[in-house]
Amino acid sequence: MRILVISDIHGNYEALKTVLDRVEYDYLWVLGDLVDYGPDPHLVVDTVKSLKPDIILMGNHDYAVAYRDDCRCDPSIHWLSVYTRENISYRLLSEEQIKWLSSLERKSVRDIGGYRVMAVHGSPRNPLYGYLYPGLSDDEKLLQLTESPFALRPRPVDVDVVVHGHTHIPNTEVVKGIKLFNPGSLGQPRDGDPRASIGVIDLDKNVFEIHRIEYDVESVVKRYRDLGIEDRYLDALMYILRKASIEGIDSSGTPI
Repeated sequence: MRILVISDIHGNYEALKTVLDRVEYDYLWVLGDLVDYGPDPHLVVDTVKSLKPDIILMGNHDYAVAYRDDCRCDPSIHWLSVYTRENISYRLLSEEQIKWLSSLERKSVRDIGGYRVMAVHGSPRNPLYGYLYPGLSDDEKLLQLTESPFALRPRPVDVDVVVHGHTHIPNTEVVKGIKLFNPGSLGQPRDGDPRASIGVIDLDKNVFEIHRIEYDVESVVKRYRDLGIEDRYLDALMYILRKASIEGIDSSGTPI
């Protein structure tokens, strides 16, 4: 049995369509952030909704769109998220689609293959906004694995596996006996590899596999141009898609 795990699609319908065409799976888990940044949030929402995923979670950008709140994303590209939310997400999403985003749950716990698994967008401590970056210390990771946001000392959640997204960086590791699986970002990778990043839980082999799938990045760029995205924002969005990084972007939107 194969579970396809995807996260951080961010309005990139071209990447989503390519993944769905090429990957065989039995179950689908979607870890949130369907919208913002990408040019086709409406198509992503309709597609994911039609697939009726076994798990579908709310990400911080989904929450921001649904409740007109701040996404609290990386400060270096916060200006870009605000622009795309106002000029793409709200322009293309229907009220019905936005209402559907507001209905998504923030975490899910399942028993599969003899394991107790928690799925979140961010972290057990903060499902919307918590980051489980690979570079964090074990102590920092254990605090993010603690369900109570008020805990001062780590008391990791009682599960065998935590499946999460939000960082846009694929990762597998074990922290104090808890397996952490991050499929990376399907629509906005930021680890230097522009290919769509996904995860597959293969219960027959008892493994979590990360796969990279090439898609037509330039067709996404064309969609931005068709939408009439302003040059400053277009340059930044193209750079991120092509380089799979936000390190080379300054506040003016041009590569450093």
